[in-house]
Amino acid sequence: MLQHYIELYLTRNKTILAQPFVIGDKKIKKIELREYEIDNFRDKRHKEYSIKIYLETENNQIEMDYLGHTTTQWNTYDEISNFLVNYNGLTSTINRILIELDGKIRPHIEHGS
Repeated sequence: MLQHYIELYLTRNKTILAQPFVIGDKKIKKIELREYEIDNFRDKRHKEYSIKIYLETENNQIEMDYLGHTTTQWNTYDEISNFLVNYNGLTSTINRILIELDGKIRPHIEHGS
């Protein structure tokens, strides 16, 4: 079976939060919004972007897909950045990331790894 090879190249990143703060039992140290251009070797004519959010806590770090899909719209990154900085989108985004982070940590704890 022929595998499709894709590389991601960081094109833009913005620090959303650099001042540590506590939410629940987690100390959040840093939040970044990152945009990656997807180098799709099958189709060089259309640029695709993957928007990811990076969160660093005292003990862990996670980078996850913000949209759940790629986009061909170059301005999507700016729209998300404005939403996170200017509106209440940051709180719900942090909660979503922490749920994802807990899901990644919990199986290791339950299995004693």
